[in-house]
Amino acid sequence: MLQANNYIIENFSERHLAAVIEIEEISNPTPWKEQTFKNILSSRTLSFVIISGQNVIGFCIASKVADECHLQNISVTASFRKQGIGKYILDTLIKRCALYELQNIILEVRESNKGAQEFYRKNNFNPIGKRKDYYKLGEQRESAVLMSLILP
Repeated sequence: MLQANNYIIENFSERHLAAVIEIEEISNPTPWKEQTFKNILSSRTLSFVIISGQNVIGFCIASKVADECHLQNISVTASFRKQGIGKYILDTLIKRCALYELQNIILEVRESNKGAQEFYRKNNFNPIGKRKDYYKLGEQRESAVLMSLILP
């Protein structure tokens, strides 16, 4: 557990599951299922939560793949958005990647999610490609922009 800026960082565990699912369901138009999060709990990942007071206010789901980090999901509860928590989460992930000497972070973001794309660009991620029809939205599909950050 690490405490900084009045926030506590903890590895994602079973006791955080309900709060993470609640944030996910409010934040994501196609939220992950509970079983998806449970599968993450049973695997070795770089995943963690951010806690303020007694409440989970954000989370990061990321995994190591060879010498890369795959950022799979990141979210901040609505009342804490636009306060630098997203950047704090990314900075924390970058520090964790350094411990494993990972070379870069890759992620997919919805093509329509211009706000998220801008957030990642401001944090030095660059678009490197596209994954056609990556996301399912009901009966429709949406492509993803593939982005990467080369780590120091």
